[in-house]
Amino acid sequence: MIEKRGRRYRVRVWHRSRIVATRSFERRGDAVAWEREQQQLILMGDFVSPSAGRVSVADVAKGFLEVRRGQVSVRAWESDESALRVHILPVFGQRSTGSVNRLQVERFLADLASSRSIGTAARVRTTLRGLFDYAVRARVIRDSPAAAVRMPRPDAPSAGAEVRPFTLDELLALVDEHRELAGDLADVTLILGLTGLRFGELRGLRVRDVTRVPYPALVVSRSLPQSGRTGKVIERSTTKSGRSRVVPLLSLALPAVEARAATREPDDLLFPAPHGGYLHAQNWRRDVHWNATAAGRRPHDLRHTAASLWIAAGVDIKTIASWLGHSSTKLTLDTYGHLMGTDADRAAIERVNRAFTSQTRPKMGQGIDLGGSL
Repeated sequence: MIEKRGRRYRVRVWHRSRIVATRSFERRGDAVAWEREQQQLILMGDFVSPSAGRVSVADVAKGFLEVRRGQVSVRAWESDESALRVHILPVFGQRSTGSVNRLQVERFLADLASSRSIGTAARVRTTLRGLFDYAVRARVIRDSPAAAVRMPRPDAPSAGAEVRPFTLDELLALVDEHRELAGDLADVTLILGLTGLRFGELRGLRVRDVTRVPYPALVVSRSLPQSGRTGKVIERSTTKSGRSRVVPLLSLALPAVEARAATREPDDLLFPAPHGGYLHAQNWRRDVHWNATAAGRRPHDLRHTAASLWIAAGVDIKTIASWLGHSSTKLTLDTYGHLMGTDADRAAIERVNRAFTSQTRPKMGQGIDLGGSL
């Protein structure tokens, strides 16, 4: 039924003797088209009442997790629960489900890929798709705003923050500065920069995770991330990849780890907070004055530092991927490929350097004989 009220046309859609949808339009033609569309959806069984979309995303998420608990593995359920709690609900939780559109989802994922990583954004997108697909099946919304959302390419500028590793000299200077400011908390800076551990993995290390067979190393078998909304540490029994790994302790890192292990029991945390309990990343950053001392870099660049040092030392890419806990060597290459020179690059550079050191500096316009083409 269409009624003209002032300069607008109000549509009321009836189904089974009750009004199931209303909407106003400035033009009668638009009102007629919308009414026909809703009636067609009712006939096809695809109609969703607009009022249903007023349910909050947080309420839909509760039902989604309840249904998923019996449908998927524990690991998959924990992944969805974590993505919702840490990333999705802080942004969309209080919004009505029907108000979320595709553009908002794309911007959210792009921001996540830039601030965290393309892998994190991809995992969160999977959960978003499942959440809104559930809302469609539950007749809360008609179409999913996440169904056709694409992720930026891993090598696109917006796909992730810039990789800015420290050099070894820069790292050691930073550690010295942090030791003056925060004492033993400088060990955190050193270990993150030489092992490539994620902060949640370092937080979860216990003394028993230090091994000396077949070489000094850390056994990384768990990660304890923090909730983005409350800051509470989330206790888990697995790492981000779901697999344990062994990360070698270089000679520069070993003394700090051994000193900590020597004064603690096997089940004690290796890197506790100064007053006990779990170490929080924001407290460590505050105590070491990270923003004032790190020359614009992020704490995650300490992980990149470890990878860049291994690359410079000639460690093969498969081993680096294993030490970092990457799911594939492709991910490692996508992230650090630009830091790797080829044998041809090195040979060419050596020839150029030899040419410059074996000849006097040329005058303007005079070429240098490089001993053949490169």
